[in-house]
Amino acid sequence: MTPFRGLVLPCSLLAPPLQIWKSMGLTYDKSPIPPQPIARVEQEQLVCATLGRFAQVPVSAIFVLEPGWSPRGLSEEQASLILKTHGPNTPVAERPLAALRMLWGAIINPFNILLTILAIISAATQQIPTFVVMMAMVLASTGLRMKSMIQAVNLIKSVTTNTRVLRCRNSGSEEFEIDQRDVVPGDIVAVTSGDVFPGDCVLITAEAITITQASLTGEMMPIEKTVRLAAPRPEETFELLQNDNVCLAGTSVVTGNGYALVISTGKDTYMASIASELSKRRPENATQIGIRKVSYVLMAFMGVMAPIVFIVQGAVSKNWKGAIMFAIAVAVGITPEMLPMIVTSNLALSAVRVARKKVIVKRFDAIQNLGTVRILCSDKTGTLTADLVRISMSATGTGALSQLPIELAYINSSLQTGSRSPIDHAIVDFVNQSEQDIFTDIPRDGWVKQGEVPFDSSRRLLSVLVSRPGGDGSEGLLITKGAVEEVLDLCVSVYNHQPSPSLNASELAWFGYIPFNDRRKILGTAQRLNEEGLRLVAVACREQLIKPFMTISCSDESELTFIGFIGLLDPLKPDATQAIKDLAALNVQVRILTGDAPAVAAKVARDLGLIPSRESLSIAENEKDVEASASSPKGEEGLILTGVQLAALAEDQDAYKDAVDRCIIFAKLSPYQKLEVVKALRAGDGGRAVAFLGDGTEIAKEAADVILLEKSLAVVADGVIEGRITLINTLKYIKMATSSNFGNIFSVLVASAWLPYQPMLPLQLLVQNLLYDFSQASIPWDNVDPEYLVAPKTWGAKSIIRFMVCMGPFSSPFDIITFSINWFHYGIRTLDNPLVPLAQTHWFLEGSLTQLFIIHFLRTGKLPFIQSRASIAVVCTTFGIAGLSIAIPYIPKINTALQFTPTEPIYYSYLLGMITGYALVVHVVKTIYQLVFKEWL
Repeated sequence: MTPFRGLVLPCSLLAPPLQIWKSMGLTYDKSPIPPQPIARVEQEQLVCATLGRFAQVPVSAIFVLEPGWSPRGLSEEQASLILKTHGPNTPVAERPLAALRMLWGAIINPFNILLTILAIISAATQQIPTFVVMMAMVLASTGLRMKSMIQAVNLIKSVTTNTRVLRCRNSGSEEFEIDQRDVVPGDIVAVTSGDVFPGDCVLITAEAITITQASLTGEMMPIEKTVRLAAPRPEETFELLQNDNVCLAGTSVVTGNGYALVISTGKDTYMASIASELSKRRPENATQIGIRKVSYVLMAFMGVMAPIVFIVQGAVSKNWKGAIMFAIAVAVGITPEMLPMIVTSNLALSAVRVARKKVIVKRFDAIQNLGTVRILCSDKTGTLTADLVRISMSATGTGALSQLPIELAYINSSLQTGSRSPIDHAIVDFVNQSEQDIFTDIPRDGWVKQGEVPFDSSRRLLSVLVSRPGGDGSEGLLITKGAVEEVLDLCVSVYNHQPSPSLNASELAWFGYIPFNDRRKILGTAQRLNEEGLRLVAVACREQLIKPFMTISCSDESELTFIGFIGLLDPLKPDATQAIKDLAALNVQVRILTGDAPAVAAKVARDLGLIPSRESLSIAENEKDVEASASSPKGEEGLILTGVQLAALAEDQDAYKDAVDRCIIFAKLSPYQKLEVVKALRAGDGGRAVAFLGDGTEIAKEAADVILLEKSLAVVADGVIEGRITLINTLKYIKMATSSNFGNIFSVLVASAWLPYQPMLPLQLLVQNLLYDFSQASIPWDNVDPEYLVAPKTWGAKSIIRFMVCMGPFSSPFDIITFSINWFHYGIRTLDNPLVPLAQTHWFLEGSLTQLFIIHFLRTGKLPFIQSRASIAVVCTTFGIAGLSIAIPYIPKINTALQFTPTEPIYYSYLLGMITGYALVVHVVKTIYQLVFKEWL
């Protein structure tokens, strides 16, 4: 099964991270009284106490603690009863009304509410067509949003994981494969390489089991797990993440096999206790805040303009009933009827685009939120790196490159018959896949294994005895590899990689031990390489005479000659460096949050260019470069913060905030601390949009807004671009629609004070608005100028108001010219003039065509058609609607229903002049606007 990755955006922080988690409580209560919230620390303590009760007793006594549990497994009846009591093994208790909740979330949108209120008022005043149009927009927006949410949820639910459990039968125990969601406390699960633990478990049998806890600690190297055979010593403390027999939910088996007793599932697991912090109500994100503010602005304008229009129109026309209807039409005209539909279409289109890259968007707002992200917090292992062990170097004890250590390590790893660790695989793969011949010092083939001392966690060594190629089988070589200090403790000499006539290996052996200076140099080299992010395996050997039927043991691992180091590294993902550059070009800062060691995280950060190399820092310090010093006040150390240091700053909030803002790397963090760092980053600068990308456990998948089905960091950069395209195109519509509507209302006020008749009937005004709105239905497919994508952007109510107020009124002079043509050229000056429908037709045509044509000027800050071209969809839609607007007065029945009348051909010459003049004015004002306010969209 393809692993999930979770990305949580500003709206939902996550714990390991986006990738980031939300949900779950620690207790499950079916009673109508909701359980009281448990403090985060108390949750962790409760989980530890539950696991410690079983983990700190010998395996032979575990089942005494729960009489209903058996090493033969649960019966079907027991498992069914426990499943009913504890609920399914899912991160969150199932929500029976999930569909209704999704529907409610799709309906409750500020613009939907606004349009619904106006639609009800229209129905109350018998404006049925207006009511139908508005409710159609609400239903279309809600339906599209609901459909996408259901598709995302169904796709996630379609992915299932099976687990092998023991079931107790009359004849004994049998293994069955069941859905992981049906695993319950008391189950005995069978695990082998590649399996994921379905809950928090305690091992009851283990054969060379190693597991990876990268999703919890960031540590790429597997950890050996064993069963507990004796009671703990009095001074022994229970460390959840370092306990030898505890395997937590979400961790996976690397090597070996065994059986584990499930202690906790679902909401009661350790990972669920982390996610409980995220089960709280999500704070409003930038998109939601922006929409709310824009809604308030529109309602405020309606509250002001509609009464003014009513008073002026009623006073001039003396038709107060008509004035009420016209005032309602004005209120409708201010509101962009298509806004919910445009926003939803934008988000749906972006969701389709990223879906082609195997990305599931669970929450519609997530795509738009990605466009506002300023900081991306990323896990290291499996996100920036490949989560694989690879050979980086082979070196002597002084750090000089040498092939001999990797040659001997290959012989050791390829001939050992125990369970191969990731290090063994890495060594063998490195040699086998190398394009050049690695073996330049000794033969590669012909070695025959004569004995072996397997690896164990107490010795941290693995030795093989081999006979030399081409010999009689009596000349042997004992090759040992393992942890640096353990290997050094067994060495009495150092191999001379550059022999000279005056010094050879046999002379070094006279000391009987490694001289202090040599040992210190080797350990110093190891420390230096560790600080460069390398994990080291030491290699040593000695000659040994082979006798028939001989065996070897730990006692033979002595009087060795130290050969050198094998350096191991978790390599960067192929696309990671370019993705980091792409994110930097988009002005998105990347911070690393990991449970791994600081040196390892710093190595990754240097390779990615997130922090300066040590050489550049050294040059900056020597030259006292002020700018470089400002960016890294304490050198590399000033950019790294560990979990211990973070905890020490908890009491000083100012120092905590400064450290979090300054640092790029956060190492040795617990999952809880990752959550706290993300929170602190979000709170900075008055509130920042922060996303988190991390490993995809079930809890992460449940909480995340965006789920990556493939581990590609480049998709995040693509998502940021898609989010910004979505936001910019949405802002295009809002600014164009509100400025156009505001200009129309301004013209209506002039007309109400001057003309004795309505310049346009309410139904005509609604049709004009709908035509304009439909012409902008293609905005989601519009091109976006590159300069709008280089920096995060959010919804700004002030920006929208400023645009509306500054650009809207410039359409009014041309509306007034139209009124003047009707007044002076056609002599339409009274309410009973039979040419009033013609005057209304003239303004309908002028308003519709100028609005449609001017879309191309307002959609970009550049010169349209030359410096910036609209998409084909926008061009076809705008000119198509323009043609329809011209045709409406000539279409029988439609023109009668709308009370339009065909106009004289000469009016089109006036219309052409007004459109040209309006375009020139808009371009000039646009240029001045950008010079003054330094923005456009």
